[in-house]
Amino acid sequence: MRALLRALAPADVATWSAAIVAFLQAHPERWLGDGRVVALFGGIPGEPDLLPMVPWLCARGGVPVWFGCEGDDLVPRWVRAITDLVRGPFGIFEPAASAPFVAFADLDVVLTPALAFGPDGVRLGRGRGYFDRLFARPEVRARRVGVGFEVQRVPFVPADPHDRRVEALVTENGRSECPATC
Repeated sequence: MRALLRALAPADVATWSAAIVAFLQAHPERWLGDGRVVALFGGIPGEPDLLPMVPWLCARGGVPVWFGCEGDDLVPRWVRAITDLVRGPFGIFEPAASAPFVAFADLDVVLTPALAFGPDGVRLGRGRGYFDRLFARPEVRARRVGVGFEVQRVPFVPADPHDRRVEALVTENGRSECPATC
């Protein structure tokens, strides 16, 4: 899957990313609900580009959040504009050190990346466990919405007891619900 994502044509990534963002913006009731505080991600080649969500969420009165890394943990920070993001050591967008912290309990929705998504909501991460540790925190009650490309949907993803599932998946083709087991 890593090789497949690295080999994606930049034009395809841009087109598919735009379709994902268009779906998210056209149907906030289907993924956002009453939530205001939304965590986003981005920056790794082959991942959907969610940067256009920052000004859109701000215009709706929402609070876009981006995660920074501190040790082995993700730390949510409020991003008021795209200019609040900088490239971190892995080339991933991270919030500037001056961005205010957001309490984990305040997260309403976490748009969640993965290498692959299974039909039962299991996600294959990149191996460091950042999102699994985030979702294991008792104060994180946010809705987990996977965001990726159709090529990342696979028939089976192995799961360990510590793996956390997503509740829905948004791709360039729209949204699919995961079974109640998610």
